[in-house]
Amino acid sequence: MKITIAESWLGYDVTYFFQDNIQENNDGISNKEFLCSDGAFAAVRRRQIVVAIENDQIVGALRFYPKRSTQTISLYQFAIRSSHRGQNLMGKMLQIFGDNPVEVSCPISSTMNGYYENSGWRLKENKRGNNIWEWMNC
Repeated sequence: MKITIAESWLGYDVTYFFQDNIQENNDGISNKEFLCSDGAFAAVRRRQIVVAIENDQIVGALRFYPKRSTQTISLYQFAIRSSHRGQNLMGKMLQIFGDNPVEVSCPISSTMNGYYENSGWRLKENKRGNNIWEWMNC
């Protein structure tokens, strides 16, 4: 499996992957802009998408934004193909950020909070109706 920053030629593949693997009614979506294919396509061009590729197919993707002022990475959206869930693929993908902490915002009422808690994320704070979870590479 190859984990890397997505190259620009993967723009359409990444947008289709997110469309196929993120359900609009997921209660972990805090902002409907995450469902916008134009945003994902633009993130590929800005080199702000990490992909996991196996057998020439995307099996995991995450969209991020580096916050230079705080040296943190904001995780905007992610998806793992159902066949690859439960294998710590997200943790492997997050290693690409080295020692920079990664933060993600999740609505307090979302069932996704259980995923973060059980996957090694640390609850950093509650802010404006969202839990802010932090991932530290160890």
